[in-house]
Amino acid sequence: MKDNKRKALRLGIFVMAALVLFVVAIYLIGSKGNLFSPTKDILSSFKDIRGLSVGNNVRFAGINVGTVKNIRIISDSSVVVTMSIRDDYTQYIYKNSTVEIGQEGLMGGKIVLIASGSPDAGMIEDNDYLAVAEGLDIQGMIAQAQTLLREATQTVSNLNLMTDKMNEGDGDIARLLNNNDLTTQLAIATRKLNNSMSDVNDITRSVSDGQGDLGKLINDDAITTRLSEVMANVESVSVKADAVIDELHQTTYALNHGEGVLARLLHDKELGLSVDTAITRVDQGIFEVTRAAETIADSWIFRLFSKKKKNNQTQYTPAPAQSREFEVQPGDTIIVPVNEAAGIEIKRGKN
Repeated sequence: MKDNKRKALRLGIFVMAALVLFVVAIYLIGSKGNLFSPTKDILSSFKDIRGLSVGNNVRFAGINVGTVKNIRIISDSSVVVTMSIRDDYTQYIYKNSTVEIGQEGLMGGKIVLIASGSPDAGMIEDNDYLAVAEGLDIQGMIAQAQTLLREATQTVSNLNLMTDKMNEGDGDIARLLNNNDLTTQLAIATRKLNNSMSDVNDITRSVSDGQGDLGKLINDDAITTRLSEVMANVESVSVKADAVIDELHQTTYALNHGEGVLARLLHDKELGLSVDTAITRVDQGIFEVTRAAETIADSWIFRLFSKKKKNNQTQYTPAPAQSREFEVQPGDTIIVPVNEAAGIEIKRGKN
């Protein structure tokens, strides 16, 4: 009897423990799936849910506030996700909040992240739609990282080929790395450069000491003094030249605008014609005087007192010049020839 009672007691304790564990499991599962608390359904339309599945957590401000209740494919570019949110947190989620699909770490599962909106839009209600924001695509990032790794591997391979060619090839870089010819040439060039710098230092030292024309030019101020005097003389000459130019300007202005004889000769046409007529008359008077002198020279009185004429009476006697009347106009030029046989030439002037 006692053994049966003990067995029955053990069986009852085992059954009670199993029932307690079952109730606890049901409670935990129900609390996780929001089976024992009031909820509101919120919907969002995604183009790609990136592996999201029913039962994944919905997180707001870092807190799990619900789960993914349902996933429906509406079209080839729209997948509607229904999220069950506990009423305790709906008062903090507004109608202009946005959702995105995230990931719990690099290797964790997918979750839905809700970003906070503004209170002016009002709190969400049952079956409201929330806009979708573009989140980080971890898988896309991983694919890009793999592409970058492949490119980096190719780059490293190319670098290895380049280093092998540098170590074993005959190019300029290989010669620079493996031979010392370039360093020797650089040393020679450096030595020549040092010699050139020494020569330059000698030249500058000589110039500083005042040796040579360049040294005198730099250290002696006699040349600058002479240049100053020359510039002063040049300035004085320029002042005098300005004065002369001013006087010439005044003279030309007086000739152009004055009433003197020169101004009238330059601008008065009638006065010019009168002067030409006077010159013509003077030329005619000179011609008459010359003829009178020739007449006197050919007269018997002059031959009476001239021995030369007495000795040459039997020789050639010039024929008397024939008188010819001509008309002289203002502006004409009279040309009197030396030879008496040639006639007098008159050049008509332009009136």
